[in-house]
Amino acid sequence: MDAGEFSTIQELAEDVGLAERHVSRQLRLAYLAPQVLKRLTCGREPSAVSLYDLCFLAGEAWPEQEQRGFS
Repeated sequence: MDAGEFSTIQELAEDVGLAERHVSRQLRLAYLAPQVLKRLTCGREPSAVSLYDLCFLAGEAWPEQEQRGFS
């Protein structure tokens, strides 16, 4: 969407063949803090954070994301 190929989430969802609600949730993950992404991909400790939880966590400020997601 940043590239201007799609002007709405609905257009993107239709193009990829997914429900608009699903695409909207997945786009929220783009707002996760870099520290959270690093812990998820490179962390050694197991995480009990679900994808559903991460979608809501993405709405928090970056400093709070790591604290709430891994405490």
